[in-house]
Amino acid sequence: MQDSAEDGQDEVLYHAADEIATITLNRPAALNALNRPARRALLSALGQARDDEAVRVVVLTGAGRAFSVGQDVAELVSNYEGAPPALARLIYDEWAPLVEAMRRLPKPVIAAVNGAAAGGGLSLALAADIRLAEARTRFIAAFVGVGLVPDSGAAHQLVRLLGLSKAMEMSLTGQPLSAAEALSLGLIAQVSEDAASLAADATAWAARLAAGAPLAQAGVKAILHAAADSSFDEVVALEAEWQDRLGASQDHREALDAFLSKRPPTFHGR
Repeated sequence: MQDSAEDGQDEVLYHAADEIATITLNRPAALNALNRPARRALLSALGQARDDEAVRVVVLTGAGRAFSVGQDVAELVSNYEGAPPALARLIYDEWAPLVEAMRRLPKPVIAAVNGAAAGGGLSLALAADIRLAEARTRFIAAFVGVGLVPDSGAAHQLVRLLGLSKAMEMSLTGQPLSAAEALSLGLIAQVSEDAASLAADATAWAARLAAGAPLAQAGVKAILHAAADSSFDEVVALEAEWQDRLGASQDHREALDAFLSKRPPTFHGR
């Protein structure tokens, strides 16, 4: 990304090629803890991926030994000088917008989780549509260890993805969930042996998704997020709305023509 130093230059890397945007949290010495410049740079990168018509899929990962350990504690400590910190404002203004940007992005988001995903880093991983993890990865609801509660949607996502019992266990104890356990619980789609394998697997998943129908993928994201929080009738209405829209799309016509011609479809997002 071409940001100024104060806006997080080099703290979040953006690379787009072959319809895939790879966003890398790049503070390895801090285990990719996010300070304000890094949070702003990440939000900008997500917006760049959203607006780039050549990008079909986003991969979010971390540089070095960790995916992200969440909030930069050194930054947080400085907020305590003189008065209690305005943590609610920090969540509303800087953390929740990151999670919302990932959820609302009309393109699939893959989290390639390398090493620890803790605290706010866990919130980011949970906001992805598909999670892959390196074998040594640990998912940690670390909030209780610093006397806080899960935030930035982590509680909501943990209950949705794991159920109340497991979400309560993770959040009350702060005990790590291994990659193998996460796979068995359906939290992640695949475990990769090491960092190189994870990168290759993420690219393979992204390429597969990039070959899909973009408008339909956007509809799937919108409907499934709604399905987790809405009534049956509300979801049916949303499904019908999207089917009307997609039924008139060129991608749908292409899929039908390809089926009748016994050839693979080529989608263009129109």
